[in-house]
This record gives sequence, C-alpha cells and structure tokens, in this order.
Amino acid sequence: MLPEILRAEWFDIHRENKVRLWQWLHGFFLNSLQSQSGINWVAHYEIVPHPITQYIEGAPQKKETKNTNIPTGWENLIVTSASSPSVFFGPGNELNKMEEQNAINLSMRENYRSAIFIEEEVINGPEQDKKPQGTGGPPAMQFGSYNVDSVADDIELAKWYRGERFPRLAVTRGLIRGRKLLSITGWAKHGVFWEFIDMDKKEYSFELRFVEADRGENWNGRHVLEYVTHAPGSPHAGKRVWPK
Repeated sequence: MLPEILRAEWFDIHRENKVRLWQWLHGFFLNSLQSQSGINWVAHYEIVPHPITQYIEGAPQKKETKNTNIPTGWENLIVTSASSPSVFFGPGNELNKMEEQNAINLSMRENYRSAIFIEEEVINGPEQDKKPQGTGGPPAMQFGSYNVDSVADDIELAKWYRGERFPRLAVTRGLIRGRKLLSITGWAKHGVFWEFIDMDKKEYSFELRFVEADRGENWNGRHVLEYVTHAPGSPHAGKRVWPK
C-alpha cells in the first residue's frame, strides 16, 4: 500500500461564529472536499484543552516553540487524507479553486496553521479491525507536530520510536493504528497521528495509555521531551465531530 498524504489544519473560531462555521463546514464544505478526486477521507476534530499541569508526571517539561511567526490555532483540527501530494500541489488542482471560491467563510478560521505530511511508518494497534486503513478518520485521535535541533536528535528520535514507542502500539488500549509522519510543508518536520476507537471523558492526551503499555523496553537514551520542540499546544487530542 502506498503511503497516505495527510494535511492537518489547526484553527480557532470566535465563539460568535462557531455555530455558523460548523454548520457550513459539516453541511457543505467538508462534503465537497471529500468528493474531490484523489481525496480518501476528511475528518474534523474538536480538541480538548490541556490543563495547567505537567504534561507527563515525572518527565521533563514539554517544550513549545516561542516563534511568534507560528500561528497558535488549536481548538479545531481538520485532517484530510489524499493519495498523492499532487492532490494538493498539482497545477490547477480543484482544492485551490474550492478554497478561493469559499474564501469568505474560510476567513472565519482564526490563528490558522497547516502542514502536509507523508507517512514514514504505520503500526497497527489492537483495535485495527474496527477501522481498516483507508476507511476514514478515527473516532478519536492525537496529532503531534514538532521539531528537533540537530541531526543527532533526528537519529535518536528515529531510534526511540523503534526502540520504545512502536513496540507499545500493538498493546495500547483502544489504539487502532499509529502513524509516524514527515512533513512536506509546514513548520514541523515531524508528526504523529495516533488513531483511537474512543476517548475517556477526563482525557486530554493519550500519553498515559502509552505509559500503561510498557513492555519493558528499557530505553537507555534521553527522554524524548528533552530535545523535542512542539508546535503551539501540540500534541492535540480530541473526538471526531464530522462525520458523525
């Protein structure tokens, strides 16, 4: 199977515009987007805010970029899966035309940020049979986007995923699959898309599920939070609000 291309769009909405914009997105725009040639599926997620607390108890403090040129949107995330980067970048593509024709409504998205990723690796979880790959966005998810500072960090990150995180995915509670991503466009070079069958009411992150899935990997390198710098508010976790 060829790697999927995922476009992630983060944005906020002023409370006075939320009902109107959601109705338009769910009733018209996202359906039209999903019908375009080369689009596999589209999903809209409402993100759960992080509490003011340490991201993972006992771990290093999570770092976020302080670059003021990076838009800070986080309340909404729309993920669009495509079969090829040309769906987004090909000359005269229909997606650009759609966005130009609907620019007024799309302008209600505040603090808008986007990135386009290609799959580096896909690991199936224990719930893979509930949502076969290519059949749409998962009911719940976590999307992380981040950078590291050096080539040495890139190498250690690649080893950490294969030495600790990937082995846990097969036994992580509620996980459909995990996708490690690399960007084609956007501020973040690295991304992850963790697909889940559900999200508990008190959860704002799925990291505790990964902690629970410890298989005695005994990783001897640095903690990943020591050298990773996240996009604003990343990682973002939430439930799918469209399609229902």
